Amino acid sequence: MIPNGDVDAEWFRSRGWWWAFAFALAIVLIAALSDYLGWIVFGVFLYYVARPVSRRLHQRGLSSGTSAIVTLVLVVLPFVGVLFVVASLAIVQIATLELTDFDAVLERLLPDGDTDELPTTDTELYPVAEDLATDPRLATVGQWLSGLVGRFLTASYLLFVTFLFAFFLVRDERRLGRWLRTEIVGERPNVTTYLRNVDAGLQSVFFGYTLTILAIVLLAGVVYAGLNAIAPAGLEIPQILLLAIVTGLASVIPLVGRNIVYASIVGYLALTAIRTDPTGLWFPVAFYVVMGVFFDGIIRTYVRPTLSGRMFSTGLILFAYILGPPVFGWYGIFLGPIIMVVTVVFVQRQLPRLLHTGQRTSGTGDRD
Repeated sequence: MIPNGDVDAEWFRSRGWWWAFAFALAIVLIAALSDYLGWIVFGVFLYYVARPVSRRLHQRGLSSGTSAIVTLVLVVLPFVGVLFVVASLAIVQIATLELTDFDAVLERLLPDGDTDELPTTDTELYPVAEDLATDPRLATVGQWLSGLVGRFLTASYLLFVTFLFAFFLVRDERRLGRWLRTEIVGERPNVTTYLRNVDAGLQSVFFGYTLTILAIVLLAGVVYAGLNAIAPAGLEIPQILLLAIVTGLASVIPLVGRNIVYASIVGYLALTAIRTDPTGLWFPVAFYVVMGVFFDGIIRTYVRPTLSGRMFSTGLILFAYILGPPVFGWYGIFLGPIIMVVTVVFVQRQLPRLLHTGQRTSGTGDRD
């Protein structure tokens, strides 16, 4: 029988140096890729958005590479573009809420507040142009614009790398999964089950919930526009795109999210009708019937179960999306749900097993 000291020495000679090398290599990789963590997480998000479509195309006979390219170009890229356009329009509409009139803008641009004596003739414009040409603030503006262009080019490059990373994940997912099962996990059924549950959870959160919110935004915008078409004069729903986005985001809040939006719109329409024409009070009632009854029923019965399923509580999803950006930065909106899924699946599946393992008789424990 070999003494324990000899066994430890033999293990260290055979594997210890390799583990030390692996640890050092991990530190180097983490240090090198730490600045790109956000884009890596965003690439994982794009992978889960593209994977269902790519798998369906692969089942139709396309190769893995072709299905990945088609999915990224025809599905994921327009999807990201729609998200960017919707977010940009929301920001623009929020900004325009403060621009009540042109005089208010001029008062902010002209510190003296004199908006009636603007330069119009050549004699008046020349001193103004000369002052602007010698104003050192213009150099600051030029530097700001130069930095803005540099950041745009950097973001474009990183976005290209992110799409490339997502492409290889989608194309080689079967090869990577097979390597992970055979070379890393091996004969550990609990680890395999845990990883499969995490994978299914990320698919539900990233693909399902994101698609659900986007579907609600688009459907709510169409319904709001249709209601405005039959609204009495002066009772139109204001800022329908912004309200549609708010309606979609409010769907993350359990039970009362969309109802808060509906109640706010109904209150606004009702007060407007009372002050202008009480005969138009039928429109707020019709709005609540359409949105609170029919629209909400369709979302709860068909849209949400079909797209996102019910793997996680909507409260957990809410906290993951809300707490992620303040803690991690802009990419926290993707990293937060990942951490939530990994943690919740561990608490649901593995923690009870770990807590009750000591209560079993020795030699009958499950394999990891």
